[in-house]
Amino acid sequence: MKINPDLKLRTIAGESIVMLQASSTADYSKVLSLNPTSRYLWDTLSGKDFTADDVVAALLDRYEVDQEKAREDALDWIGKLSELKVIL
Repeated sequence: MKINPDLKLRTIAGESIVMLQASSTADYSKVLSLNPTSRYLWDTLSGKDFTADDVVAALLDRYEVDQEKAREDALDWIGKLSELKVIL
């Protein structure tokens, strides 16, 4: 899977925001705010093909969390972003 290359991450008023690239009109239903963990994963995985195992490894590398919790969180992150078509 891969983060949708049509989406760009911007920092607006201290918030990490994902919006459609080169959109001629503002569609605020297509704006996503990322928490610090999602921002870390975005920065780590953006532009790369990755698997759920890669997300788990990134979480384990950065946070003090066990493998089971990292996998649960990784699958939740992938599921939510896939639903929104952020991950292809």
